[in-house]
Amino acid sequence: MEPILGQLDREWAELATSPRGRRALTRWAQLHPVLEGLADLDALLEARRDPNRAPALLAALAGLAPDDQLAARTLLQSMVPGLIHLARSTGNDDPAALVELVSLAWERIRTYPRTRHGSVAANVLLDTRKRYRQHRLIEAPTSSLPIDTDPVDGHSSPEQVVLGRLLIEDLDRARRQGAISAPMLRVILRTRVGGERLAEVAAEHDVEPRVLCQQRWRAELRLRHLPLAS
Repeated sequence: MEPILGQLDREWAELATSPRGRRALTRWAQLHPVLEGLADLDALLEARRDPNRAPALLAALAGLAPDDQLAARTLLQSMVPGLIHLARSTGNDDPAALVELVSLAWERIRTYPRTRHGSVAANVLLDTRKRYRQHRLIEAPTSSLPIDTDPVDGHSSPEQVVLGRLLIEDLDRARRQGAISAPMLRVILRTRVGGERLAEVAAEHDVEPRVLCQQRWRAELRLRHLPLAS
């Protein structure tokens, strides 16, 4: 485990069910009724996993974060999985990536504009990624694949959609570096991201499912050994 993750986990374990945290939650709920009925900060993060509740919960925390350090810390904790993903995909050649991403996310959270629209989770992730790339003098890649990236089941959270799009950017960069062909990239996107059955995609390509599965496996093996952040 990254040292920063252990530090965050230990700190959160002390805060999540503490009297301080419960008092803060009661205070926040007076301003934001969406936070009512939650026993402690752990319960808030559990509720945040519900894609129907997450936007309002995170918006409430973002509104409090500039003036309330504990609200900002709670919002940061909710962003840890997304930040880990960014460290692995955007900064996989940088041993200090996660530390810097956490720092940049914290700064964004503490200065989050109350008038900003859209998903808080998505906005924080995108802003953090942009600033990290600027710090490393990396230009954001442009995607040339005409692929619909909207969630196929209608239940993905805005943050999941953003992470999916970041994954697609990184996969497309791998295609442009010659590690994978465009047709095979589409197979991966359709079956791994879009959730389509491999047998149905194989039928469209007029190949046996086991053959397409082997081809996909070889392509994904090459991707795992390719440094995508460049």
